[in-house]
Amino acid sequence: MARANEVEFYPATFEERQGVHDRGLKPEYFKYACAGCGSITQARIVASARRPDATRNLWCLCNCGEPTCFVSSDRGVLSQSPSPLVFAAGKDWPEDLAKLYDEAAVTYSAGAYTAASMVCRKVLMACACEEGEADGKSFLDYVDFISGKVLTFPKAKTAIDKIRGIGNDANHEIAFVSRGDATTSLRIVKYMLDTIYSLPAA
Repeated sequence: MARANEVEFYPATFEERQGVHDRGLKPEYFKYACAGCGSITQARIVASARRPDATRNLWCLCNCGEPTCFVSSDRGVLSQSPSPLVFAAGKDWPEDLAKLYDEAAVTYSAGAYTAASMVCRKVLMACACEEGEADGKSFLDYVDFISGKVLTFPKAKTAIDKIRGIGNDANHEIAFVSRGDATTSLRIVKYMLDTIYSLPAA
């Protein structure tokens, strides 16, 4: 039995076994951003297969133990599954806010941009409550609390208002949030939480 993260090969036919032996195949590596641990890794390719359209399937294993699959071509990577995490919570944030933000990041990486922006609104509301605002108020009340009592400089209010605008239509009718708007929401919330929690801990 293989040790942890050690690759076991299962050639299906005699020809495959003979081919591995005859060609003296050596380990091959592939650089990418791992969705499991969030790091840039030079991971071991554990298997590959040519596709009829001349692209290639790659199965890689990161040092963290999480697998990733790719479709690649001469032009580069065409798809990656699971998608890499573009955003991540700060280490100095309150635990519940960090977990909620990470949910938004995972949702964003899955391409569910409307859902990601909705979670960003929830993060802002939860942050306002964490900072002393009462529960059960409207989203606008929480925006005003953050910009009026927590981050009181004008540029913060302008940025935070963007989240209200992005999520508002999706909250009240069937309206989908674009990737660009979801990116803006996640960035603004990250900057907000970094300013409130990470900057004082620096």
